[in-house]
Amino acid sequence: MPQVNLEEHNAREIASELMLRLTQFNEAHAGSVRKRDVALTVRSEDGVLIGGLTGELFWNALYVHLLWVDEDYRHQRYGTMLLARAEQLAVEQSCTVAYLSTFGFQAPGFYAGRGYSVIGELADVPPGSKRQWFSKVLTASE
Repeated sequence: MPQVNLEEHNAREIASELMLRLTQFNEAHAGSVRKRDVALTVRSEDGVLIGGLTGELFWNALYVHLLWVDEDYRHQRYGTMLLARAEQLAVEQSCTVAYLSTFGFQAPGFYAGRGYSVIGELADVPPGSKRQWFSKVLTASE
């Protein structure tokens, strides 16, 4: 019987191979993924990164991987502008839903204030906090 092996030395290569195989399976059942990576930034006049968002568009969804704004620039609408631009790109690619996760000490109120609803929660991760997943139905007015 085959054994389970720990292969930390080539974890990225294994992850790539697994993603390829899973994508092939998924596309056989749900059609072409049409995956598109998204990277948005806000930079100061001298090119310093103020904030950014990374994510991916696939099938009919936008998944927001990361959204970050430097503490000195928070509460100046940069996060809102980044998220709105990602949603706009998603709608242009026929996406109908956006989703993401955040921790309790990060920005759940920010996402709720932009029309996102909690769809799941994992208590005490990290200890003393929680991880929450949010989603939002996208419309052409995004």
